[in-house]
Amino acid sequence: MDTTTVLEIIKMIDAGFDNLDDHLHDDLEKDASRIEYIKGGMHQLGALRNHLQSFIEGQLNTVENQTGE
Repeated sequence: MDTTTVLEIIKMIDAGFDNLDDHLHDDLEKDASRIEYIKGGMHQLGALRNHLQSFIEGQLNTVENQTGE
């Protein structure tokens, strides 16, 4: 997978995270199980984003090592 694709996926995850965060604040006075569901989704999106970010950092390290910087 190329870095451009991974960066686009990270942007999509961030948008989904923001959307879930909005729903969380809207639902604070509502059903507690729904709030936990949203928090779980946010946790999973955050973990995926971090994993993909690690991929990008690895790619950058590879390029830096190849260029001698």
